[in-house]
Amino acid sequence: MRIVWLMLMFGGVALAIYTNNPLLLGLGLIVAMVSGFCAVFAFAAARIDSTARPDSALLTPEVLAAVRARAAQQRGPQPPAQGVRPSLPPHGDQG
Repeated sequence: MRIVWLMLMFGGVALAIYTNNPLLLGLGLIVAMVSGFCAVFAFAAARIDSTARPDSALLTPEVLAAVRARAAQQRGPQPPAQGVRPSLPPHGDQG
């Protein structure tokens, strides 16, 4: 489909260049812009699809929970996180 969009784009440009009719000129420019826009996104989608992991390679929630539990077990018990707030200047005249 990417090649079709490119061919439409070049056809629209050729139509806009070689016509003497203002209506065909506008139609050619619109076809060229729209099909060029679609071609860019078709190439981007193909590139993303070629580097994306398949859904079968993703971990299930049960496996993720097991991995997290094993990582927490290997780290050992940690003290609970205390709410540490940054020290603020005292209110009043700072003068």
